[in-house]
Amino acid sequence: MNGKLGLQVVVLLLGPLLATAAAQRAVRVVQQTRLDGGVVRAVSPTRITLADAQGNTFVCHVGTDARRGVALAAGVIAFESQVRVTGQIAPRQLRPGMVVTVEAVLSRSGTPRQPLRQITWKPKLTPEVKRLEAVADTKTHRYRITGAVVRNTRSGLTLQVPRNPWFRKRQLKFRLARDAHVNLEATDLERVKPGDRVLQALLWKFDTGDWVVKSIHVQLAPQDGDTAPGRTKAEDRYARYSDAPRKPRDVRSAHFLLHTDISERKVRILLDRLETMYRLLAKYFGRRPRQPIRCFVVRDLAQWPADTFPPEAFLKIRNREGVTIHRTLGSQVQAIVYSCDNPEVVQHEAVHAFCALTFGSTGPTWYAEGIAELGHYWKPNQLAVDVPPVVITYLKTSRPKTLAEIVAPGQITGDSWQAYAWRWALCYLLMHNPNYAPRFRALGIGLMSRRPGVSFQSVYGPVARQISFEYDFFVKHVDNGFRADLVAWDWKTRFRPLRIGARRTVTVKAKAGWQATGVKVQAGEGYRYRAAGTWKIDSLEAVTADGRPDGQGRLVGVLFQNFQLSEPFELGAEGTWTAPASGQLFVRCRDAWSQLGDNSGSVVLTIERE
Repeated sequence: MNGKLGLQVVVLLLGPLLATAAAQRAVRVVQQTRLDGGVVRAVSPTRITLADAQGNTFVCHVGTDARRGVALAAGVIAFESQVRVTGQIAPRQLRPGMVVTVEAVLSRSGTPRQPLRQITWKPKLTPEVKRLEAVADTKTHRYRITGAVVRNTRSGLTLQVPRNPWFRKRQLKFRLARDAHVNLEATDLERVKPGDRVLQALLWKFDTGDWVVKSIHVQLAPQDGDTAPGRTKAEDRYARYSDAPRKPRDVRSAHFLLHTDISERKVRILLDRLETMYRLLAKYFGRRPRQPIRCFVVRDLAQWPADTFPPEAFLKIRNREGVTIHRTLGSQVQAIVYSCDNPEVVQHEAVHAFCALTFGSTGPTWYAEGIAELGHYWKPNQLAVDVPPVVITYLKTSRPKTLAEIVAPGQITGDSWQAYAWRWALCYLLMHNPNYAPRFRALGIGLMSRRPGVSFQSVYGPVARQISFEYDFFVKHVDNGFRADLVAWDWKTRFRPLRIGARRTVTVKAKAGWQATGVKVQAGEGYRYRAAGTWKIDSLEAVTADGRPDGQGRLVGVLFQNFQLSEPFELGAEGTWTAPASGQLFVRCRDAWSQLGDNSGSVVLTIERE
């Protein structure tokens, strides 16, 4: 127990509006638990579920970056967990740009004499060549070489090495032994998956009831030969480049022209992210600008001539913000991004520029800012929410705004980060929920192209009540890891009462939210039910509809009536049930709304009227 350790809850503002908010109430650590063994049960962008040797389960927040913070029930704390991940991965998981270390025997000309068996990868390695001992009776030496991966093929691994006094070659090609492996040591949870072993962890419990990982050491489970390579972050691919600041210069990529004074490493990481975002936007809209997107990305205003920036752009950069200035003259459109060197701000503004150059405008404020927030959070093949915890906390603890308030005309850009949060939430739901996604793309193109008669009301007016219901549900349950596509409401199934003795059979998936049974119940009616089969709420053991001892994985129900939900109630694998009220019966596998993505399997539910 530790009642003295206290932290101040602060709201951390990221994205297009960077500021500092007043501190809220202090929170205290009321319990510290140390795990000297255990297993990972589930992982999401900002949470990890652990089980100790006795089977006790801990659902913990993970602070990935002190600037993003951790969302506790009372607010957001500036907190960064100490993460260590070790294990072995296959050499084919190495990607160009990653910096690795090997020890090898090389000739005077720099030709490797032996195949590699062991490679080491960990963050922030610095390229270097160090000569070790001479090899007896030969004209060779053993070297410790740290270099960037250039190519990784079946025939071998090619490393780029720095200049050194021993050999002229700048690229060394190594053959790989059949049992070659990579010893990995990471400081994030990117490669962690259910089933990996927890060697040690220190967990803090706050007086808000939240568990947070103070420190953790995870050992990756052995991988089989069919394991797909992990995703490599831009920070890893460009580790060989310098982080030293530069003078203002022009840097180009396929679709961007950057005028910037940031370091070579940072500019390559930024362009990588911008190009990824560009591809996602172009794929989504089916269109792209006909010209490169110009961006001024400024680290130090003192490095630039005084007349470089328009007055409004200068003020935004000085305040660590950004602005996109676009003008239209006939059919000609110009859009230029002016931003501080925060990558998220640059990405947000680049979405504005993409839209303006492609469609002629960015649309009304609610759409322009909502889609820009979506754009700078997008990642390839990721449907789950992954935003700063302050956004999650604000949405879940504030009075929900109505759709009419969010899309009201007359709003201005740059009004407040809170307004941006509501716009992001609405745009995320409409883009990812299959009930509304097809119309949302057409709506956006119509708004930005200024097509007569196109508005939120004209497109979604007929289903406004359905959207409002799903939006309120989303805001209530949103968290990092939440997937709107998995919890879309079933508005199509027809519900009917069951006659006495009649049955209804439906398949209930673990990887979904509330699912329609098609049964309309009346208060006081009795039913008998049975759920056959098993499902998983992670990739570990399967369970029946009775779930685990803690209730996770259990079949539960809810009643829907007049766009209102009852309190959920327990069901399980089989039993009898008396309807506490009238309504449409929906059921699901109990699991955290943010952790449905790793569920699998289904049960067959049979309901009989008694």
